[in-house]
Amino acid sequence: MKIEWIEDFLVLIEAGSFSQAAELRHVTQPAISRRIRQLEEWLGVDLIDRSTTRLSLTTQGRAYEMPLRDWLARLYAMRGRMRADALQGPRAILTTQHTLTISYLPRLLRYFRNFAPEARLQVNSADRPICIREFTRGEADLLLCSELEGSPLFFEHSHIERVPLGKEQVVPVCAADRLGEPMFDLGSQTHLPLIGYDPDSFLGGVLATPYQLDLQRRYDVELVCETAFTVGIRQLALAGMGVGWLPHGLIEEDLETGKLVSLHEYLGGPTLVVACYRRISEEAISANRLWALINDQPPPV
Repeated sequence: MKIEWIEDFLVLIEAGSFSQAAELRHVTQPAISRRIRQLEEWLGVDLIDRSTTRLSLTTQGRAYEMPLRDWLARLYAMRGRMRADALQGPRAILTTQHTLTISYLPRLLRYFRNFAPEARLQVNSADRPICIREFTRGEADLLLCSELEGSPLFFEHSHIERVPLGKEQVVPVCAADRLGEPMFDLGSQTHLPLIGYDPDSFLGGVLATPYQLDLQRRYDVELVCETAFTVGIRQLALAGMGVGWLPHGLIEEDLETGKLVSLHEYLGGPTLVVACYRRISEEAISANRLWALINDQPPPV
């Protein structure tokens, strides 16, 4: 099987005809028809429905178009990384959860670029459990994550080091009314819409008790949405859908501009620690250079 056969097939779909695809691929029409046939023979299925006059895909051709595109894109991306690694040395891989990708990571990356422009870095952004799994499996050199204060992910470990980068308050917020006051009057109303976290998520577990439990004792709580995505909770809070707890770094600008109002005085919230971990390895040159900067003067959380 040749990669060019898959490229031919995808170009054929985009072109809509064998003649146009042949022109785009700079080959003759018989040549591209032959290569599509060779791909079908290798796969053992027909991709093109030849019973119609217009170009039409078979069921298998339609079903596997996107997987073939994804596979080809990953293959070329891997080739690019391999070439870059061969020319410039291996890169460090940092894995971090989605919320920190938005709030803290941009500042950290600017810091890295200013003081270690030669250090090569790849960032993987994913759900927190996936990030932890990537790090523990050795698929990432650095792990940037949020932890509940006093509960680090990894305790003393001979192959893992930890640096706390700062504390972050999780703040209960809601949208502001026209006067800049909280849209929901916690002092007078009893009904309170809640934008909650998935109980299985990190913040869902952190907030379950005592914060949300106390809220349910004091108010007639209506759960209007339940999600693991902090960005989604922020958008719903801005839309006036209810009260939700959010990391301060994610909503700092919203609080300053008055789009969101803090209810921390009434409802409280946990304190998180943003920490970075590294897997100790003398061979990880880029990771070690970045780790030295993390231990020096990283930007505040």
